[in-house]
Amino acid sequence: MRVQTPSAPASDHAARNRETLENQRATLNKLTGHAERMLPALRDRAPRCEEIRRLPDETFQELIAGGFFRIFQPARYGGYELEPGHPQIEIAGRFGRACGSTAWVWAVVACHSWLIGMYPLQAQDDVWRDTPDAVASTASFPEKSRFEKVTGGYRISARCKFASGVDHADWVVVGIPFKTETGAPDSLWCLVPKRDLEVIDTWFVSGLRGTGSKDIQMEGVFVPEHRVLPLSEMVKGTGPGTAVNPSHIYRIPLFAAYTYNLVTPALGIARGAIDDYCDRMRARGVGVVGLDYSSLESIHLKISEAAVQVDCAVSLLKAMATEFNAQVYAGDTLRKDQIARARRNFSYASQLCMQAVDSIHYVGGAHSIFEDNSMPRAFRDIHALNAQFALKFHLAARAYGRLAIGLDSGDPFI
Repeated sequence: MRVQTPSAPASDHAARNRETLENQRATLNKLTGHAERMLPALRDRAPRCEEIRRLPDETFQELIAGGFFRIFQPARYGGYELEPGHPQIEIAGRFGRACGSTAWVWAVVACHSWLIGMYPLQAQDDVWRDTPDAVASTASFPEKSRFEKVTGGYRISARCKFASGVDHADWVVVGIPFKTETGAPDSLWCLVPKRDLEVIDTWFVSGLRGTGSKDIQMEGVFVPEHRVLPLSEMVKGTGPGTAVNPSHIYRIPLFAAYTYNLVTPALGIARGAIDDYCDRMRARGVGVVGLDYSSLESIHLKISEAAVQVDCAVSLLKAMATEFNAQVYAGDTLRKDQIARARRNFSYASQLCMQAVDSIHYVGGAHSIFEDNSMPRAFRDIHALNAQFALKFHLAARAYGRLAIGLDSGDPFI
């Protein structure tokens, strides 16, 4: 298969319903402005967020009250149905400047409304009919799991890791691996009320400490059929929710967009590190050996290099979001090489942000290791973020390289 280079979107955004586009733009601008105003409080809370290893209650309540979790929620429940990509770039890219953990939890939890919008209508009603502000965590990395098909659904037992934001969640999407009749790997994504499972505090980590990404455990929990969806349907953008939610966003293949929630906090973390360093340099006097460090050309170049790395990451992510939203809106199917390119670019953008933080941390010298500034936290958070397997370049980018030389992708989810 020939890998195609980026081309013009299949449909021009300008051809869409003007009123819808203007409303979405206005909604995103409103949320972006609100996010900017929250930054001083998030920055003040960031040390406590790390200390308690979850988002402070007041932060989570402000996110709910501000409508931040409604960005991908179906409109019938009061959601905004914004297009994936740009909201995470703008909002997580701001939150991360003050608190990487807040950016991560918001982006990941908000995205789960998009996933739930792919489920049957009855499952969506279970979540939002009586509680429109309900939010969900995910736990899709099982250490052990088993399931049994029973009348009306499944009986599930599992111990799963990395349930970000679970302390504040109402529901958890639990991933249970299985193999199809052909032997292909798949996963049952089971929508479970948090009251039906146990949260186990295992989140003692070096970075992104405030995400509260704890383990969950469930034993013999009945999950009705309508709250179970194979991952493969989300991967193809063919979930039953597309029959009741007409917005194109519920037809976007999972891995063409999901990783925005993992990489965009890195934009804010990196920008926050650069801003913090520049602020300190402006306030710094002459050193003990009589050297004015702010006058060193090497420092100026490091600042410029770090800043352009983040700008390049933003450009990659914005271009992809514009392309795939326009194409799916037009009713076209994303090609395999496009999804492979998206996964390649997600991981590369994340690496660029990590390189930017590493450069600034290094040039900051001994001052960068003191806890009275945000640099140590940014360093820890950006490395914790890049530990996520979806952002490992050697894993995420290999499918693109295989397709480029005429092989199959080697990835069952592309």
